[in-house]
Amino acid sequence: MAELSIIVTSYNVESYLAECLDSIVNQTFTDTEIIVVDDGSSDSSPAIIREYAARDERIVPVLLGTNSPGGVATAANAGLDRATSPWVGFADGDDVFEPQAFERLVWAATAHDADLAMGDYREFTDGSRELLLPADERRWADLDEGAYPLTEENTHRFLRFVAVPWRKLYRRALLEEHHIRFPVGDYFFEDNPFHWFCLLQANSIAVVPDVLCHHRVSRVGQTMQTADERLFRIFEHHETIHRFLQGTGRLDLYKTTLLAWAISQMEWISRRTPIPLRKQFFEVLRGIFAHYTIADVNKALTEGSKGAYSRQLSLALMRNNFPDFNRALDGTTTKQSPLVRGWYHLRYSGPKRTAQMTAKYAVQQIERRTIGRPGPAQKGVTNEQLLFAMAVLEERLDGIERQLREQRS
Repeated sequence: MAELSIIVTSYNVESYLAECLDSIVNQTFTDTEIIVVDDGSSDSSPAIIREYAARDERIVPVLLGTNSPGGVATAANAGLDRATSPWVGFADGDDVFEPQAFERLVWAATAHDADLAMGDYREFTDGSRELLLPADERRWADLDEGAYPLTEENTHRFLRFVAVPWRKLYRRALLEEHHIRFPVGDYFFEDNPFHWFCLLQANSIAVVPDVLCHHRVSRVGQTMQTADERLFRIFEHHETIHRFLQGTGRLDLYKTTLLAWAISQMEWISRRTPIPLRKQFFEVLRGIFAHYTIADVNKALTEGSKGAYSRQLSLALMRNNFPDFNRALDGTTTKQSPLVRGWYHLRYSGPKRTAQMTAKYAVQQIERRTIGRPGPAQKGVTNEQLLFAMAVLEERLDGIERQLREQRS
């Protein structure tokens, strides 16, 4: 039995598959079985897989007859069902791995007796080898140990990393004991709930703070290139994770982290949503935000270090106010808007006066406009109110950045 099962998922990537497979069969860690699952490709991908299997006995071809709906869950699960090794890794059929990638992951996991291991990665645009930093790159700066027990605090920390499975290693016994698989459905981004399931069931995670994988982006046919209502299906994973947290008695511990995740998805999807689909986008999000209170929303915004844009969208959703939501998407803020008026208070008042006016304004806006009742008289300034004041400043900066972008255009 091999020490490591590498599951490669493939769908219509004939132009890239050979490069990916070359980077895997030439890994310095050779005690592997390489399970290549093709999800019903209509191009020459199956033929390429057969060719590589004929040359390398470690390769196990799994050729599905028809393409499954949504993303890669069916293919990834088929690979997991065939895997026999103590450790499991994943690869997208259009990505490229550093020669020592899986050796580094296996060594880190076994050295620290961890259930999971994770390395860093870089993105590159299809047709270019210029490497781009991933969205979670800044989070690596906080990691200075070889492994972390998955306490509540550390689990919160690692849940905020990008969920992708192809830069991680998994103890197969963990996956089998807890029946962990990718959820199958007519949606994308199944790696998000898989990420949550694994982190919340694992004992610890080892980290390799080096680039192990180069992930191709902006490829024709890639999920991330979608710009229609199909992207909204990612929010179905909120319900999947929410049910999982409820079922395991952890909802109170992780609900604001889950909401912060949903807000992060809202941010990038909002910038790809065509105007005619905005109302549908709003209704989908209203279903998510209905699970939470305004206190949950403010905590999630703070926990996720979200700026004025996300705050405007979130508060519009809590107020069930589509016009405000739409204006936030437009990026239109007039000088008479409440947030801009608050900024004027900050700009032209002294520190004590600023704090008093910000406190009054924050209480009125959060309680009266958000939950629909007048706020009581307040003394002093709470952390929440100061954070709201910071959001006012952030909005002003966002406005300046928009103007600069328009001028550059």
